[in-house]
Amino acid sequence: MKLTAHLGTISWSLADKLLYVAYGIVQLQQINALGPVEYGLFSLLLGLNTWIMIVTDGSALQGIIQFGVRQQERPRVHVIAAALHCGIVGVAVALIFALQGPLSDILYQPRFASVASMLPVFALLSIPRQFCLKLLYRDMRMKELFIADAVWFGSRTILTFWLFGKGASFTFEDIILIDFTGMGMSSAVSVWLTRRQLTFGRVPGIALKEYLRFGVPLAVATGLNSIPRQLDVLIIQSFFGTATVGVYNSAKTFYRLYEQAFDAAVTLMNSAAVRMVAQRRIDDLRILATKGISFTLVPTILSVVLIQLGAGSAIVWILPKFGEAVGHFTVLSLAALAQPLMLMSTIMMAMGRNTDIVRFSAIAMVSSLVTLIAIGYAGWEDWIGLGMVANNVIIGFLCVAFVRREIQFPWKLLLRAFADISSAIQRLKTKVFP
Repeated sequence: MKLTAHLGTISWSLADKLLYVAYGIVQLQQINALGPVEYGLFSLLLGLNTWIMIVTDGSALQGIIQFGVRQQERPRVHVIAAALHCGIVGVAVALIFALQGPLSDILYQPRFASVASMLPVFALLSIPRQFCLKLLYRDMRMKELFIADAVWFGSRTILTFWLFGKGASFTFEDIILIDFTGMGMSSAVSVWLTRRQLTFGRVPGIALKEYLRFGVPLAVATGLNSIPRQLDVLIIQSFFGTATVGVYNSAKTFYRLYEQAFDAAVTLMNSAAVRMVAQRRIDDLRILATKGISFTLVPTILSVVLIQLGAGSAIVWILPKFGEAVGHFTVLSLAALAQPLMLMSTIMMAMGRNTDIVRFSAIAMVSSLVTLIAIGYAGWEDWIGLGMVANNVIIGFLCVAFVRREIQFPWKLLLRAFADISSAIQRLKTKVFP
């Protein structure tokens, strides 16, 4: 796999991820203006909507990439994906809305009714964007993906500073207006960008049963795997309250720098891995797997070491109201060390081993929840990030062990980046000091 052949795609993908980083700065201003309690309430809404979209992405939309390789079958694939996408979102939102009373009692949050009433609108606005972005990922149209995300982030940024300029207090309703507007505008642009690919029809092709056989295990896996990342706020809410949710989620905002970096790696690896498996290019798949881990592990280790040495203290300067977030971010950063290993779930997905991903995700999720609940009962508020650490470490090592067994590579290849970097330094020295 030659990187030079994909420089355009890689460049637009990196530019897209920089949008997330740039908007993170705007988001920090929103968090600081809202305060822990209001931001904690918004975090509950955001966590629920994100979790629903992750589940439908795995069950309904991932099949667009997996089964959309043949052009003639795409109209049927799109019909199945759209029907499942809308159906799953609708059922999930309806359940949460119907159970808002009991959930308010469990979470000790009387304002949860506001979250439940906003969720249907948020989900409805998210549906077109999620579907269309999968078409862009399938065709590796990273430039168009960048445009869709630029509208998403740009509209929210403009609206944020417009509201700040009014001089009034920043409220839960304001952040809702900002996110709803951004999601709606991005969905509209995404539909326009993919208008020629939005083909639907009852042509011969993939059977619904086969689509579900692929999608259901993946949905369960992604749903389980995302619980410690998105729905951990519900457990934290029930043990420590909304203010702690707000502080912890502000720390997760910084941690998302890691997640965005690895999302970029997954985006690049996913389609490539699917093609390699389909073409039985096992040697190339082995190189993709080991380089994927190795070249993301090196910068991750360096950054985590800096955070453990105190670099995370910059949070206090950025968010004066959220000083306690420093400790949470320091703990969460340990979870990033396992994210390079978690890239192997992409290889497993391409190999069609979704049931194994489900098994690993279930083990990791149970371990994470047990850790988080134990911390809750112990009252160790500063250590709630260990739930995510447990999840990432367990699923990461299980996925690497599985892929290593399937395509046969030695453990030392996971550190191949160190040898490559050393060789590059030696070549540079030779040129500079001949």
